[in-house]
Amino acid sequence: MGSIKVQVSEETEKRFRETAMRHFGFEKGSLSLAAERAFLDWSLRMKKVEKFITDVKDPASEIRGILSHVKKTSVELQHEASKIRAEKAIESANRREHLSRN
Repeated sequence: MGSIKVQVSEETEKRFRETAMRHFGFEKGSLSLAAERAFLDWSLRMKKVEKFITDVKDPASEIRGILSHVKKTSVELQHEASKIRAEKAIESANRREHLSRN
Protein backbone atom coordinates (compact mmCIF):
# COMPACT_ATOMS: atom_id res chain seq x y z
CA MET A 1 0.00 0.00 0.00
CA GLY A 2 1.29 3.45 -0.96
CA SER A 3 1.72 6.48 1.23
CA ILE A 4 1.32 10.18 0.42
CA LYS A 5 2.16 13.00 2.81
CA VAL A 6 0.44 16.29 1.99
CA GLN A 7 0.26 19.73 3.58
CA VAL A 8 -3.14 21.46 3.70
CA SER A 9 -4.48 24.49 5.52
CA GLU A 10 -5.73 24.00 9.06
CA GLU A 11 -9.28 24.79 7.94
CA THR A 12 -9.16 22.13 5.21
CA GLU A 13 -7.72 19.58 7.63
CA LYS A 14 -10.40 20.32 10.22
CA ARG A 15 -13.25 20.06 7.71
CA PHE A 16 -11.81 16.89 6.17
CA ARG A 17 -11.34 15.18 9.56
CA GLU A 18 -14.85 16.10 10.72
CA THR A 19 -16.47 14.92 7.50
CA ALA A 20 -14.44 11.71 7.35
CA MET A 21 -15.24 10.83 10.95
CA ARG A 22 -18.95 11.54 10.53
CA HIS A 23 -19.10 9.47 7.35
CA PHE A 24 -16.75 6.56 8.15
CA GLY A 25 -16.84 6.55 11.95
CA PHE A 26 -14.41 7.38 14.71
CA GLU A 27 -12.16 4.39 14.22
CA LYS A 28 -8.69 3.73 12.87
CA GLY A 29 -8.45 3.99 9.09
CA SER A 30 -11.37 6.33 8.51
CA LEU A 31 -9.13 9.20 7.40
CA SER A 32 -7.22 6.94 5.03
CA LEU A 33 -10.45 5.62 3.53
CA ALA A 34 -11.82 9.13 3.06
CA ALA A 35 -8.54 10.35 1.54
CA GLU A 36 -8.38 7.41 -0.85
CA ARG A 37 -11.92 8.09 -2.03
CA ALA A 38 -11.15 11.81 -2.42
CA PHE A 39 -7.97 11.10 -4.42
CA LEU A 40 -9.77 8.59 -6.62
CA ASP A 41 -12.73 10.92 -7.22
CA TRP A 42 -10.43 13.82 -8.14
CA SER A 43 -8.28 11.72 -10.48
CA LEU A 44 -11.35 10.31 -12.26
CA ARG A 45 -12.77 13.82 -12.75
CA MET A 46 -9.42 15.03 -14.12
CA LYS A 47 -9.31 12.07 -16.50
CA LYS A 48 -12.72 13.10 -17.89
CA VAL A 49 -11.49 16.68 -18.33
CA GLU A 50 -8.33 15.48 -20.10
CA LYS A 51 -10.40 13.26 -22.42
CA PHE A 52 -12.71 16.16 -23.26
CA ILE A 53 -9.73 18.41 -24.00
CA THR A 54 -8.07 15.86 -26.28
CA ASP A 55 -11.38 15.18 -28.10
CA VAL A 56 -11.70 18.84 -29.12
CA LYS A 57 -10.07 19.27 -32.52
CA ASP A 58 -10.58 23.00 -33.08
CA PRO A 59 -11.12 24.89 -29.81
CA ALA A 60 -11.94 28.19 -31.53
CA SER A 61 -14.82 26.70 -33.50
CA GLU A 62 -16.07 24.92 -30.36
CA ILE A 63 -16.17 28.23 -28.49
CA ARG A 64 -17.85 30.03 -31.39
CA GLY A 65 -20.50 27.33 -31.47
CA ILE A 66 -21.09 27.49 -27.72
CA LEU A 67 -21.30 31.29 -27.74
CA SER A 68 -23.26 31.72 -30.99
CA HIS A 69 -26.38 32.86 -29.07
CA VAL A 70 -24.51 35.62 -27.17
CA LYS A 71 -25.27 39.07 -28.57
CA LYS A 72 -22.73 41.05 -26.51
CA THR A 73 -19.36 42.23 -27.75
CA SER A 74 -16.15 40.81 -26.30
CA VAL A 75 -15.55 44.07 -24.42
CA GLU A 76 -19.01 43.91 -22.83
CA LEU A 77 -18.35 40.31 -21.81
CA GLN A 78 -14.98 41.28 -20.28
CA HIS A 79 -16.65 44.01 -18.20
CA GLU A 80 -19.35 41.61 -17.06
CA ALA A 81 -16.74 38.99 -16.15
CA SER A 82 -14.81 41.58 -14.10
CA LYS A 83 -17.95 42.43 -12.12
CA ILE A 84 -18.68 38.74 -11.48
CA ARG A 85 -15.10 38.08 -10.32
CA ALA A 86 -15.26 41.08 -7.97
CA GLU A 87 -18.58 39.89 -6.49
CA LYS A 88 -17.20 36.38 -5.98
CA ALA A 89 -14.04 37.76 -4.33
CA ILE A 90 -16.17 39.78 -1.90
CA GLU A 91 -18.37 36.73 -1.14
CA SER A 92 -15.27 34.60 -0.56
CA ALA A 93 -13.72 37.18 1.76
CA ASN A 94 -16.97 37.44 3.71
CA ARG A 95 -17.15 33.64 4.05
CA ARG A 96 -13.53 33.46 5.26
CA GLU A 97 -14.19 36.25 7.76
CA HIS A 98 -17.33 34.47 9.00
CA LEU A 99 -15.47 31.16 9.38
CA SER A 100 -12.58 32.78 11.24
CA ARG A 101 -15.02 34.24 13.79
CA ASN A 102 -16.49 30.81 14.55
